Amino acid sequence: RGHVCEPTVHFDADELDFGDISFGFPYTKTCRLTNPSPVPLRFKLRMSDDGTQPAVSSFDQIRNDSDPSWTDGIHFYVEPREFTMNPSQGIILPRGHQDIEVTLCSNTVMEFCRRMLVDLEGFGSGVASLTIVARCIIPDLEVDHEMQLYSHCHLKVPYKSRLLVRNYSNVPGCYKLIPQERMEDTPVFYSSPQPCGIIQPHSIAEIPMVIEVQTLGEHRTNVF
Repeated sequence: RGHVCEPTVHFDADELDFGDISFGFPYTKTCRLTNPSPVPLRFKLRMSDDGTQPAVSSFDQIRNDSDPSWTDGIHFYVEPREFTMNPSQGIILPRGHQDIEVTLCSNTVMEFCRRMLVDLEGFGSGVASLTIVARCIIPDLEVDHEMQLYSHCHLKVPYKSRLLVRNYSNVPGCYKLIPQERMEDTPVFYSSPQPCGIIQPHSIAEIPMVIEVQTLGEHRTNVF
Protein backbone atom coordinates (compact mmCIF):
# COMPACT_ATOMS: atom_id res chain seq x y z
CA ARG A 1 0.00 0.00 0.00
CA GLY A 2 1.05 3.56 -0.49
CA HIS A 3 0.03 7.08 -1.42
CA VAL A 4 1.50 8.91 -4.39
CA CYS A 5 1.82 12.68 -3.83
CA GLU A 6 1.70 14.93 -6.84
CA PRO A 7 4.68 17.32 -6.82
CA THR A 8 3.93 21.03 -6.77
CA VAL A 9 5.79 24.28 -7.40
CA HIS A 10 4.74 27.82 -6.66
CA PHE A 11 5.87 31.40 -7.28
CA ASP A 12 6.63 33.87 -4.51
CA ALA A 13 3.94 36.27 -5.81
CA ASP A 14 0.66 36.12 -7.69
CA GLU A 15 1.53 38.94 -10.08
CA LEU A 16 4.52 40.63 -11.68
CA ASP A 17 3.69 44.26 -12.46
CA PHE A 18 6.01 46.11 -14.85
CA GLY A 19 3.91 49.28 -14.77
CA ASP A 20 4.44 51.71 -17.67
CA ILE A 21 7.15 50.65 -20.09
CA SER A 22 8.50 52.35 -23.21
CA PHE A 23 8.17 50.87 -26.70
CA GLY A 24 11.30 48.95 -27.69
CA PHE A 25 13.03 49.12 -24.31
CA PRO A 26 13.73 45.90 -22.35
CA TYR A 27 12.59 45.79 -18.74
CA THR A 28 13.51 43.01 -16.32
CA LYS A 29 11.89 41.85 -13.09
CA THR A 30 12.71 38.88 -10.89
CA CYS A 31 10.49 36.24 -9.31
CA ARG A 32 11.19 33.01 -7.44
CA LEU A 33 9.94 29.52 -8.24
CA THR A 34 9.97 27.16 -5.22
CA ASN A 35 9.86 23.38 -5.06
CA PRO A 36 8.46 22.26 -1.67
CA SER A 37 8.51 18.61 -2.77
CA PRO A 38 11.03 16.03 -1.40
CA VAL A 39 12.12 15.18 -4.96
CA PRO A 40 13.98 17.17 -7.66
CA LEU A 41 11.76 18.57 -10.41
CA ARG A 42 12.64 19.46 -13.99
CA PHE A 43 10.70 22.55 -15.04
CA LYS A 44 10.10 24.51 -18.23
CA LEU A 45 8.61 28.01 -18.53
CA ARG A 46 6.46 29.38 -21.32
CA MET A 47 4.36 32.50 -21.90
CA SER A 48 0.73 32.44 -22.91
CA ASP A 49 -0.09 34.21 -26.20
CA ASP A 50 3.50 35.23 -26.97
CA GLY A 51 4.90 35.23 -30.51
CA THR A 52 7.95 33.61 -32.06
CA GLN A 53 9.89 36.33 -33.92
CA PRO A 54 12.26 38.14 -31.51
CA ALA A 55 11.26 41.68 -30.62
CA VAL A 56 13.40 44.61 -31.80
CA SER A 57 14.97 46.77 -29.10
CA SER A 58 15.72 50.48 -29.43
CA PHE A 59 19.37 49.76 -28.68
CA ASP A 60 19.53 47.58 -31.80
CA GLN A 61 17.83 50.27 -33.88
CA ILE A 62 20.25 53.06 -33.04
CA ARG A 63 23.15 50.86 -34.20
CA ASN A 64 21.69 50.92 -37.71
CA ASP A 65 20.38 54.36 -38.67
CA SER A 66 19.53 53.12 -42.19
CA ASP A 67 17.07 50.49 -40.94
CA PRO A 68 13.74 51.01 -42.78
CA SER A 69 11.87 50.50 -39.49
CA TRP A 70 12.77 54.10 -38.59
CA THR A 71 10.39 55.46 -41.22
CA ASP A 72 8.11 52.50 -42.00
CA GLY A 73 7.71 51.07 -38.51
CA ILE A 74 8.61 47.60 -37.28
CA HIS A 75 6.94 44.86 -39.31
CA PHE A 76 6.75 41.21 -38.32
CA TYR A 77 5.93 38.21 -40.48
CA VAL A 78 4.60 36.54 -37.32
CA GLU A 79 3.72 37.81 -33.86
CA PRO A 80 6.74 39.19 -31.95
CA ARG A 81 8.21 37.31 -29.02
CA GLU A 82 8.27 40.01 -26.39
CA PHE A 83 8.97 37.96 -23.25
CA THR A 84 12.14 36.07 -22.35
CA MET A 85 12.84 34.10 -19.18
CA ASN A 86 16.26 33.32 -17.72
CA PRO A 87 16.52 30.49 -17.04
CA SER A 88 13.57 29.18 -19.01
CA GLN A 89 14.13 25.60 -17.89
CA GLY A 90 16.16 23.60 -15.42
CA ILE A 91 16.04 21.43 -12.30
CA ILE A 92 14.95 22.61 -8.85
CA LEU A 93 16.36 20.53 -6.01
CA PRO A 94 14.12 19.13 -3.27
CA ARG A 95 12.76 21.93 -1.11
CA GLY A 96 14.83 24.34 -3.16
CA HIS A 97 14.09 27.36 -5.31
CA GLN A 98 15.11 29.05 -8.56
CA ASP A 99 15.19 32.80 -9.17
CA ILE A 100 13.77 33.70 -12.60
CA GLU A 101 14.51 36.89 -14.56
CA VAL A 102 11.57 37.92 -16.75
CA THR A 103 12.39 40.47 -19.47
CA LEU A 104 9.72 42.28 -21.45
CA CYS A 105 10.69 44.19 -24.61
CA SER A 106 7.45 45.35 -26.16
CA ASN A 107 6.95 46.13 -29.84
CA THR A 108 3.22 46.56 -29.30
CA VAL A 109 1.50 49.62 -27.84
CA MET A 110 -1.01 47.93 -25.55
CA GLU A 111 -1.81 46.81 -22.04
CA PHE A 112 -0.40 43.38 -21.25
CA CYS A 113 -2.00 40.73 -19.08
CA ARG A 114 -0.22 37.45 -19.75
CA ARG A 115 0.47 34.31 -17.78
CA MET A 116 3.82 32.63 -17.33
CA LEU A 117 3.15 28.89 -17.13
CA VAL A 118 5.23 26.15 -15.56
CA ASP A 119 5.43 22.65 -17.07
CA LEU A 120 6.90 19.83 -15.01
CA GLU A 121 8.56 17.05 -16.96
CA GLY A 122 6.77 13.76 -16.37
CA PHE A 123 4.00 15.29 -14.28
CA GLY A 124 1.96 17.80 -16.29
CA SER A 125 1.76 21.16 -18.08
CA GLY A 126 0.59 24.43 -16.61
CA VAL A 127 0.92 23.20 -13.03
CA ALA A 128 1.61 26.75 -11.82
CA SER A 129 1.28 30.24 -13.28
CA LEU A 130 2.24 33.84 -12.65
CA THR A 131 0.27 36.79 -14.04
CA ILE A 132 2.35 39.50 -15.74
CA VAL A 133 0.87 42.95 -16.35
CA ALA A 134 2.33 46.03 -18.07
CA ARG A 135 1.35 49.00 -20.20
CA CYS A 136 3.49 49.84 -23.23
CA ILE A 137 3.52 53.50 -24.26
CA ILE A 138 5.44 55.77 -26.63
CA PRO A 139 6.74 58.93 -24.93
CA ASP A 140 6.05 62.30 -26.51
CA LEU A 141 9.37 63.77 -27.55
CA GLU A 142 9.47 67.47 -28.39
CA VAL A 143 11.95 69.17 -30.68
CA ASP A 144 12.99 72.75 -30.05
CA HIS A 145 12.00 74.66 -33.17
CA GLU A 146 14.64 77.30 -32.67
CA MET A 147 17.87 76.35 -34.39
CA GLN A 148 21.01 78.41 -34.44
CA LEU A 149 20.57 81.20 -36.94
CA TYR A 150 23.31 82.31 -39.26
CA SER A 151 23.09 85.88 -40.43
CA HIS A 152 25.79 85.40 -43.03
CA CYS A 153 26.98 82.10 -44.52
CA HIS A 154 29.48 81.34 -47.20
CA LEU A 155 28.38 79.09 -50.02
CA LYS A 156 29.15 75.38 -49.58
CA VAL A 157 30.99 75.89 -46.32
CA PRO A 158 29.90 73.49 -43.54
CA TYR A 159 28.60 75.07 -40.33
CA LYS A 160 27.94 73.21 -37.12
CA SER A 161 24.62 73.46 -35.35
CA ARG A 162 22.41 71.32 -33.13
CA LEU A 163 18.85 70.24 -32.48
CA LEU A 164 17.51 69.79 -28.96
CA VAL A 165 15.09 66.97 -28.19
CA ARG A 166 13.20 67.03 -24.90
CA ASN A 167 11.56 64.13 -23.09
CA TYR A 168 9.07 65.23 -20.44
CA SER A 169 7.75 61.71 -19.77
CA ASN A 170 8.65 59.13 -17.13
CA VAL A 171 10.01 56.59 -19.63
CA PRO A 172 12.98 56.71 -22.04
CA GLY A 173 12.56 57.43 -25.74
CA CYS A 174 14.35 56.73 -29.00
CA TYR A 175 14.85 59.35 -31.72
CA LYS A 176 16.32 59.68 -35.19
CA LEU A 177 16.94 62.50 -37.64
CA ILE A 178 15.28 61.54 -40.92
CA PRO A 179 17.81 61.76 -43.79
CA GLN A 180 17.35 64.69 -46.15
CA GLU A 181 16.07 64.00 -49.64
CA ARG A 182 18.36 66.19 -51.70
CA MET A 183 17.40 67.51 -55.12
CA GLU A 184 19.37 69.54 -57.64
CA ASP A 185 17.73 72.74 -56.42
CA THR A 186 17.89 72.01 -52.67
CA PRO A 187 19.05 75.31 -51.17
CA VAL A 188 20.41 73.98 -47.85
CA PHE A 189 22.05 70.65 -47.14
CA TYR A 190 21.90 69.24 -43.61
CA SER A 191 23.15 66.04 -42.03
CA SER A 192 24.23 64.67 -38.66
CA PRO A 193 27.21 62.53 -37.61
CA GLN A 194 24.99 61.10 -34.84
CA PRO A 195 21.46 61.02 -36.23
CA CYS A 196 19.87 58.74 -33.63
CA GLY A 197 20.06 57.97 -29.94
CA ILE A 198 18.35 57.38 -26.61
CA ILE A 199 16.90 60.11 -24.42
CA GLN A 200 16.27 59.36 -20.77
CA PRO A 201 13.14 60.46 -18.86
CA HIS A 202 12.94 64.18 -18.08
CA SER A 203 16.10 64.83 -20.08
CA ILE A 204 17.39 66.76 -23.08
CA ALA A 205 19.37 65.21 -25.94
CA GLU A 206 21.40 67.08 -28.53
CA ILE A 207 21.55 66.07 -32.20
CA PRO A 208 24.69 67.53 -33.80
CA MET A 209 23.99 69.07 -37.19
CA VAL A 210 26.11 70.11 -40.16
CA ILE A 211 24.53 72.74 -42.41
CA GLU A 212 25.81 73.75 -45.84
CA VAL A 213 24.15 76.48 -47.93
CA GLN A 214 24.03 75.78 -51.67
CA THR A 215 22.47 78.90 -53.16
CA LEU A 216 22.41 82.63 -52.49
CA GLY A 217 19.54 84.25 -50.61
CA GLU A 218 17.58 83.69 -47.41
CA HIS A 219 16.44 80.14 -46.71
CA ARG A 220 14.20 78.25 -44.29
CA THR A 221 14.59 74.48 -44.16
CA ASN A 222 12.49 72.01 -42.19
CA VAL A 223 14.26 69.19 -40.40
CA PHE A 224 12.26 66.08 -39.41
